[in-house]
Amino acid sequence: MAAVSEQRRRRIWLFGASAVVVLVVLAIAIGFSRSSSGPSAKKLADDARTTSALLNGIPQDGLALGNPAAPVTLTEFADLQCPFCRDFSRDVWPRLVQHYVRSGQLRIVFRNLDFIGADSVIAARTAGAASLQNRLWQFVDLFYANQGAENSGYVRGRFLRRIAAAASLDVARVGRDAASPQVGALLAQAKSQADSYGVKSTPSFLLGRNGQQPVRIHASSFGDFQKQIDAAIQG
Repeated sequence: MAAVSEQRRRRIWLFGASAVVVLVVLAIAIGFSRSSSGPSAKKLADDARTTSALLNGIPQDGLALGNPAAPVTLTEFADLQCPFCRDFSRDVWPRLVQHYVRSGQLRIVFRNLDFIGADSVIAARTAGAASLQNRLWQFVDLFYANQGAENSGYVRGRFLRRIAAAASLDVARVGRDAASPQVGALLAQAKSQADSYGVKSTPSFLLGRNGQQPVRIHASSFGDFQKQIDAAIQG
């Protein structure tokens, strides 16, 4: 019953990224050239300080956050437009970082899905570009902290540039890399893995010890995750 209730409160997968893939190159170009509104400088500075304090000193490698030798890996499937993914990022993820990632017990891998609409594709492409600079998690955290209404067109010029800059990314490189085949391959891998595990909503999670096949878990609160992560760590 708890799993059913959790499923209902999540963003349900409505359609695949293929429905909007033809817009990607044009959307990315618009995203980094068109002037549009964005978060205030003060809010972004405050958000960036919070993100930096949380992540400072924790290794990142592409899509992964944490010690590569951590005994347990949590994989998160998310759409950056999804409000439930934002809630997880705000309410649960920082506690996982503080309790498990920083201590080297847990590694988290981000798998970006882009099914809500064209804004999701642009956001996913930009996040993928951030991963090529090993600053994906700063970008994702700042994006969620400033998330707008779904498919409202806010994922464009000024918003993307300011989020990328606040994440200490090379903004010009992000604009180039976002439309690259390398980033396209990352998104294709995320969709393939999601399909293989029957993931049809976000956020969804896999958990497993290194060297073992991960399994789908159902969790929404920190306590839910804590029980399952502790069990996985203990083997």
